[in-house]
Amino acid sequence: MRGNIFSPESVLSNAISLLLLILAFKRPVTARTLMSILFIGAACFNGYTAIMHPETYMTYADLVAIPAYETFIRGNFSRHITTFILTIAVAQLAIGICIAGKGALTKTALAGAIIFLLAIAPLGAGSAFPCTVVLAAACIVLLIKGQPETLVRIYGRKQWRRHPSM
Repeated sequence: MRGNIFSPESVLSNAISLLLLILAFKRPVTARTLMSILFIGAACFNGYTAIMHPETYMTYADLVAIPAYETFIRGNFSRHITTFILTIAVAQLAIGICIAGKGALTKTALAGAIIFLLAIAPLGAGSAFPCTVVLAAACIVLLIKGQPETLVRIYGRKQWRRHPSM
């Protein structure tokens, strides 16, 4: 793999991914909240960058671990960067919103997150590898543990309750 996986950004990304994995086991609601925020934030960042600075994404061609990814980036992707990245950003936004939901929609979003995270892992240092694999593992844990309620309902609850005798 080419690129610097020991850059401060990469080290921070990997530390955060490990924290999310630990939280997925110990505090799944917190992990889901952070995972949702992560995907929504990534969608916003990618949407903005795709429109304002699409050429930025060409640097990933130099960082990939799999030659087929490099060929794709230098080929069709290079001619339609904004379209590809905006499509990815919409998917990231949908995943982020749906992770905060409940039931089948949340499970589908977590499965989508796993597929997405594993699909970008071959970008190597461009995806802060192994961060995406660790995040996929956190999503697997959240998928297995189940999601009993929406995050909105959990965080929207009143912090105090009136005693029944009052």
